[in-house]
Amino acid sequence: MAVTYEVVTQVVEVEEVPEKMPESPWHNKNVEAVKELLDEVTSRIQGAVVFRDIYFQHGDRRYAPDLAVVLQGSPPIEKLGMIYKVPEDGPAPDVIVEVAVSAKALGEALGEKSEFYGEMGVREFLVVQALPGKPVRFWFCQLAKGERPSQVQEAQLESLGVTFRAEGTTIKAFDKEGKEILPPKLQVLMLREDLRRVSEQLAQALEQLAQERAKREELERRVAELERKLQQGDKI
Repeated sequence: MAVTYEVVTQVVEVEEVPEKMPESPWHNKNVEAVKELLDEVTSRIQGAVVFRDIYFQHGDRRYAPDLAVVLQGSPPIEKLGMIYKVPEDGPAPDVIVEVAVSAKALGEALGEKSEFYGEMGVREFLVVQALPGKPVRFWFCQLAKGERPSQVQEAQLESLGVTFRAEGTTIKAFDKEGKEILPPKLQVLMLREDLRRVSEQLAQALEQLAQERAKREELERRVAELERKLQQGDKI
């Protein structure tokens, strides 16, 4: 008996994703520093998502910004691949942050990337200039208002209600009331330091109480001894 097998061939179209160049440890360190702050800020905003190194495509062009924040309407991250198409997959990011650690990267961010993000509908664009061995500088603009990036002392991200400020090589963030926003790791370190300080204060207080208790017991002993001698004197 002859057996016939039917071979079915299914062609699956795979979208090609451009390969990103490996980033330097210095670049990664600065990107992570900003991401920790953005993660802390957006943790208070329901539905907000912070993306890192995902391609955003608009029309036939695409770029992978260091960091992008979508406040509302982002598709579930488990349903996204390496490409986020605007507007097919979801809205354009509200905020994009590029970290430039070289003159070339800075030029690209202020030029072609800024133009593309504006066309895509990004509201606010922050460029962190973090050249090795030099103080951090900011370039910022409201793309939604047609602005171009310009150097600023601090960047006020209205969509997030936060202000970024550079102090030397450190990047800090502050809320609307001027209170510093601390990344979780730093919060834990500060809590540990507070615990250490309070524990020392408690130990000192307990030691002082022990000394006072010993002093009180000694005084009580002397009083009892004097009373005993006084009673003996009354009997003479």
